[in-house]
This record gives sequence, structure tokens and C-alpha cells, in this order.
Amino acid sequence: MAITAITTPSSPALAYQPIIFKLESDEATIVNLVIEVAISEDGGITAPRVAAISVSPDLGTVDEFTFDINEVIKKHVSFKLKTIGASAVINDVDNIQFRIKAYEVVLTGGVLVTAYDPDNANNASFDYQSSNIPSFNWRESHFSLATFDKQNYKLDGLTKKFLSEGPTTKDIELASNEFLGMAWTESSGGVKNYIIKVLTYNNLGALLNTDNLSVSDWNSIVVSSLTNPYLDVPVGTANLIAMGVSLTNVAKYTIQLVSDDGIRSEVKTYNIVESCGTDVRIHFINKFGKQDSITLKGNETETIEYKSINYTKAISTTYSSSDYGNAVMHNKTSKSFSAYSKSIGRDVINFASSMLITKIAWIEIGGKYFSILIEDGSKLIRNNENMPIQFVLNYSLANTEKGHRG
Repeated sequence: MAITAITTPSSPALAYQPIIFKLESDEATIVNLVIEVAISEDGGITAPRVAAISVSPDLGTVDEFTFDINEVIKKHVSFKLKTIGASAVINDVDNIQFRIKAYEVVLTGGVLVTAYDPDNANNASFDYQSSNIPSFNWRESHFSLATFDKQNYKLDGLTKKFLSEGPTTKDIELASNEFLGMAWTESSGGVKNYIIKVLTYNNLGALLNTDNLSVSDWNSIVVSSLTNPYLDVPVGTANLIAMGVSLTNVAKYTIQLVSDDGIRSEVKTYNIVESCGTDVRIHFINKFGKQDSITLKGNETETIEYKSINYTKAISTTYSSSDYGNAVMHNKTSKSFSAYSKSIGRDVINFASSMLITKIAWIEIGGKYFSILIEDGSKLIRNNENMPIQFVLNYSLANTEKGHRG
């Protein structure tokens, strides 16, 4: 018995897109296949089995089997908040690797027979085994699939893209943390010295300094989509200072991945702007499953709501300071906020609105993350001629504050 792969997913696979295999069996009495899915969440060191699926032959055939394991894979991808103040490229293994084994189920003497054994985690009697394929916590909308090409994010050429939905040029305040995701690259024939090149400029546009941050995870003789993919580069002002980059008299800086192979990624530009007391620094999960950030620099309003559980106690016939009729047994306080941007362009409003798709976000205060619940968001057109737009974000703190029990 043997199984041949007709179609397999290209590497890396995106967890929220179809992950399709098409297999063909040469067994005349084949009835169905048992597909076993194993997933590694530690870079391929271990890969426990997570699912077993029965697959029937395709309609109109008796020996071809087409199936999608997307539903299994997307349950195991995850997101990890990046470390505040990080000063080196982050490899926190927030991607997974998967492989499948296929076992034929055949009809022999009126009995269904298979080598699949749910009690054997190391069963070597499979009829087909795929290679290891990395997968990322990455989604694309139905409409974007018409023009989407993940090769644009394979950092092996010119102007390839980082994993960020932000505009090419962004504003950023001092003491801010920010991160850029990098999908994967491929190279061979020796170490290519991948680095993140940081160029700083003054307010006249003159170059001040050039600093380099090594991408050591990719500095190997051979690099593939399985070689430490899905990295994060710390690029905020707080991160640059932590890595020793001087921002004295710096008005803007640029970020680019380069290598000895001639790789030159897209350039991200950050304009350093003043901070103020009403700034709200928000970090959220973008469509790539990575961390994007934005500062809302308009006004912010705060609403405090109280919800209490009361009880009634009988009052004695004589006075006592401890006697009372109605009292609070337990009170809960919740805070909600409305944060406003200043007038911003379409590219920034679209970027800000992207956080409303997943609605998983945190605010950064004093170098710490605080989880928030995004309740609503909207864009408001304020002038139909030059189209300045304001973004409004309504959110509440994820944790309520509980008072003393009475």
C-alpha cells in the first residue's frame, strides 16, 4: 500500500486560510483514510498529536482524498505580548509547526483493517507522512485574497514587507515601545549577515548616525521557512535607547532589513513627536498575528460606574453606632474611557480601525501593559474638502475594582 501526495500546502501556511492536502492511494480496496495531525509549539522539539480525522474519497473517485486541516491548526496558534524595553530581535516561538500522517483503512475479508493505533504516539506504520510545515497566526479578509501574495512578506529581495498594518511613515513619542514582525526568509551558500539598519536624522534631514541590530536567528549557512521564522524587531524609541542608539537631536529615524545578499526590505520611517498627558498608547493584534501600536493624541474622557450588592439589617430599639438599616455588602467599580485622535489621514484611520477586527488590545502606562476591552470605535469626517478625520475609541479596563466586603 502506498499514498502519493497530489497537493500539499506551501510553506509557511497561514492558520486562517485553507490548508489543503490532496492524497491518492494505490490500494484497490481503500475505504477511507485516517489523518493524524501533530503540532509543535516549541520550534519542532516536540510534536504531540492533537487530532485524528476520518476522510472519505472525493466525490466521483474511489482513491483520491482532499481535506482541509485549517480548523485544527487555527485552534493552536497564539499571540504573545512583546517584552517592554526589549533591545534585541525577539524569537518567542509564537508560530507552530505541523505535520500529518495518513493511514489507509481497507476492506479485507469483509473486515475494516488499518495500521492506525490511537494508543501509539510513535506509530511508524503510516502510509504517508508530510514534511514539517510552519504556520502563523495570520488572517486575510475574503476580499484581500483576490490580490494577496504571501511571497511579498518573504524577506528575500527588494522592498519586501514587514508584518505591520501601519503606514510607511508613523509618528512616535519618546519612551514608546513598538515592534515590527518579520515572517521568514530563505538563503543558502553561507552566512548572509542579516541586520536591521537604523538611520537617524535631524530636523533638517541630515543623517546623524547609522546603527545596526543583528538578526542572529537568520545568520546561518542555510535558512528556510523553518529557520526561526515569525520574529519581532523592537523599533520604538524606548527600544532603540535600550539598545544604545542615541536619539539626541533626532527628528526621525528609519528601519530596514538588509543583508550581504543584497536584500533590502521596505523602509519604515518614524517621526519623533512630543508627548502630552492625554496621550493613549495602544498595542493590539494585527491581521498578521503580530503586535502593532498607535498613540491617540486627542482628548480622553473617563466614566466611572459603580455596581453594589446591598443587604438590610434590623435596627435595635436602642441607639448603637453599629446599627444601620441598609448597607453595601460588596461594591464593584468599573472604568470606561473614550480616547480621541487628532485629525488624521485616511492611511492612519484605516490602520487605527484595523484594531476593531480582533479587538484584543492593551494600553501602555508607565512601562506596563494593561488589558482593555474595546467596546466601539468610529471614524468621523470633520471637513468634506480636505478630509481631516478623527478616530474615536471607546474602551474599558478588563479588570474591575472590588471594594471591601461589608
